[in-house]
Amino acid sequence: MPREKEISIPNSEWMIMELLWDEAPLTVTQIARAMEEKTGWTKSTTKTLINRMAAKGLLRLQEGEKAREYYPAIPRSEAVLAETESLLARLYNGSLGLMVHTLVDQKSLSRREIEELRAILDKMEGVE
Repeated sequence: MPREKEISIPNSEWMIMELLWDEAPLTVTQIARAMEEKTGWTKSTTKTLINRMAAKGLLRLQEGEKAREYYPAIPRSEAVLAETESLLARLYNGSLGLMVHTLVDQKSLSRREIEELRAILDKMEGVE
């Protein structure tokens, strides 16, 4: 289903999304505690990010017994796809081939990585 707005998640918001994808639901206090341990952010910084993310439609909230509980409003797979498409458009002019060529050209691939790439391509062509 197409989204009305393009998904754009800066790194700071991505860290909160990762936490919620792994552990939702969480309260502001729980999120702030985790972010303080991971990044050193204050609770007010985390609250500001949470409010911004909720306004963007990235988070949804529900009133819990003692505090609001936050959940991701989009699945991880949808966010990853949107970020990948954005990267591809910005850096490689939309060319998947150019991106793969650049990565392969700059790194010696292991036998396992080559097999993984081949398996992906075979699956796309319907060869199993």
